[in-house]
Amino acid sequence: MAAVGRPRQFDPERALDAALEVFWRHGYEGTSLTDLTMAMGINRPALYSAFGSKKELFFRALDRYYAVDAVHTFQALEAPTAQEVTRQYLLRSVEQLTDPERPMGCFVLQGAFVCGPENRDVADHMVGLRVAAERALRERYEQAQAEGELPPDEDPASLARYISVVRHGLAVLACGGVPRTELEDSAHRALDGLSLRMAAWSA
Repeated sequence: MAAVGRPRQFDPERALDAALEVFWRHGYEGTSLTDLTMAMGINRPALYSAFGSKKELFFRALDRYYAVDAVHTFQALEAPTAQEVTRQYLLRSVEQLTDPERPMGCFVLQGAFVCGPENRDVADHMVGLRVAAERALRERYEQAQAEGELPPDEDPASLARYISVVRHGLAVLACGGVPRTELEDSAHRALDGLSLRMAAWSA
């Protein structure tokens, strides 16, 4: 008699990664439970048992995105100068947005950009994450200003908002299939403008 094979062991991280990609490609409301179970290789009872509801799974996938995909970009805030922070933030963003192993674009922008009233909490949470990212930039520029790197009349909030606008624009273009080289060119153009401004600060 042939030996009965051992059942394939469920890998929660691999399943979560698969769910992340589905949500990334189709958005929260555009993703069905069937989409998720097929991508994750599990049935609905297993999904509910391991992750709870679809909404809980989405937030778990979002946590994984920040731990795996976005962490490299946000490490740019640790750079020693405001200029280097900005350079690394935009160029690392381009790398992240065009990772060939992932869907193009930004999961935070695409995952729940449009939600109906019943999922307003999901959309609001994603807005909160974008606001938090801009706030982290602002705080880093405030630190640079306190250290004398930025002049007293520079507005850290305005600068952070500008960099966020550039970053989100790059994300939209990446989602539309614009290649990495062209996004890098756009990022460098923005950085060149800031370099001129920073040169004027120190003149």
